[in-house]
Amino acid sequence: MSFFENTWLYAIKLVKGMMYQLYSSSKLTDSRVRTMNKHPINESGKFILYWMTSCRRFAYNASLQHAVSLSNLLKKPILVVEAVSISHKFANDRIVSFMVQGIMDNIIDFSENSVSYIPWVEIKQRVGSKMLASLAEEATCVVIDDYPTYTPSKIRDAAAKNLKIRVDAVDSNGIFPMKWAEKEFTTAYSFRKYVQRNLLDAFQTIPSKNPIEHKYRDIRVNEEIISDLKKNIGFESTPLEWLWRVAEGGDVGNQAMEEFPIDHTVPAVITSKGGVNEARLRLQKFLNYRLNKYSTDRNNPDKPAVSGLSPWLHFGHISSYEIIHNVLSKENWNPDSLNHEDTGKGTRTGWWGVSESSSSFLDQIITWRELGFNFAYNRDDHATVETIPNWAKLSMKEHINDDRIIYSLEELESAETHDEIWNAAQRELLRTGQMHNYMRMLWGKKILEWSPSPEIAAENMIYINDKWALDGRDPNSYTGIFWVLGRHDRAWGPERPIFGKVRYMSSESAYRKLKLKNYLQKYAKDENTTLAKFG
Repeated sequence: MSFFENTWLYAIKLVKGMMYQLYSSSKLTDSRVRTMNKHPINESGKFILYWMTSCRRFAYNASLQHAVSLSNLLKKPILVVEAVSISHKFANDRIVSFMVQGIMDNIIDFSENSVSYIPWVEIKQRVGSKMLASLAEEATCVVIDDYPTYTPSKIRDAAAKNLKIRVDAVDSNGIFPMKWAEKEFTTAYSFRKYVQRNLLDAFQTIPSKNPIEHKYRDIRVNEEIISDLKKNIGFESTPLEWLWRVAEGGDVGNQAMEEFPIDHTVPAVITSKGGVNEARLRLQKFLNYRLNKYSTDRNNPDKPAVSGLSPWLHFGHISSYEIIHNVLSKENWNPDSLNHEDTGKGTRTGWWGVSESSSSFLDQIITWRELGFNFAYNRDDHATVETIPNWAKLSMKEHINDDRIIYSLEELESAETHDEIWNAAQRELLRTGQMHNYMRMLWGKKILEWSPSPEIAAENMIYINDKWALDGRDPNSYTGIFWVLGRHDRAWGPERPIFGKVRYMSSESAYRKLKLKNYLQKYAKDENTTLAKFG
């Protein structure tokens, strides 16, 4: 092939790449980017600052892809700062260590892709906002993750209010851009109909696996600029040696964190390691050994056929796009596989045109997970009892004076109840930072049964889950907690004490239906625990 032919093919390829970039950037910007204030871009700024708060990864990162688009437009480099805040209510060893383990993977990923990346952990409380403000003074504009709850949402809103340059919030949370829906959906059925009508359009807004593949220039920040930041505003990357020690865990990690003003009573989990590499290993095991049994065994605590990926999804170490892509690839799926006759009907099975297990899993990771993000995005009060339906409020109010066993928050947190199945579930949470999906539903229903009121039940569930769960402080967690109180559910009969028409669950029923022998032994208080009361 001649030089001219090679040049011509290269030109065609380049034009196609530019057209794709313009198309994909437009789709992403229109659907996943919100400009949060009316301040202009600072044309004299030295870099585009991406302040990473919830999408803590390189791949499928819409915030980074948007920053690349801005870099192409403004001809400015990109500085990515992954910030770890310790200024929130539940900052503890468990959360910090998991996040730092993710940082160790990111250091490698961003370095290999020649992106300026600086991990930064607050040394003391309430300095993150000052550092963000100082960096913003040197920046052209700020890109920040758009997350609808807890600390990331507070950081986003404070940045929009207080910074004097443009702040763009970017949504990397799910298949469906949060701003598409103009109101919250109250049932999974109604949201599923929305999913079916809009899925193929939503797929067009998904960020690229490699978010920098269409950069047209070197986007690294000059070392001289980094040096000036260190000298002028005291901005230093958190020492790699300290990060390594925290990520190592055990006594080494505990010693590294012991001077931090965080809760040291919640220990790091030794059975789960944060980061994209661990997430991908677990995803592959799920695809190879569990997915085909998901529809039949996901409610089996002894041998659960679940992905267990919720902590990595919560911290943004892996994207739901990547998980869904792998599931659909395993099924050799394409858009023609859809049952178009059922589109928009809210059908739970059969619509995807894949196996029953894959269909069931997709319904969980898309319908139920993203229902939580939709609700949190549209309701500032998403973590309160004000969001449960009126029928549930009225029904539980009518039973507020029913006789009930009452356990204090301290008794619940310590797994000191009369119910050994519930205690086992709570101990699983205390020890591993996770809880089997079915057991978590039962866990919540019993807290409602053992609390003086629905309001106190909600407060106790949120406190325990946000404090101990690696996937706590999450829209999906709040969905599960308030499902216990009737949100996204319907009235059930027969009417029962305490619950009224709210769905009822019991430990005795769980013991009859599920295989729990190994689960109870694994999370027993001691080896002398007996199963006799349920035998």
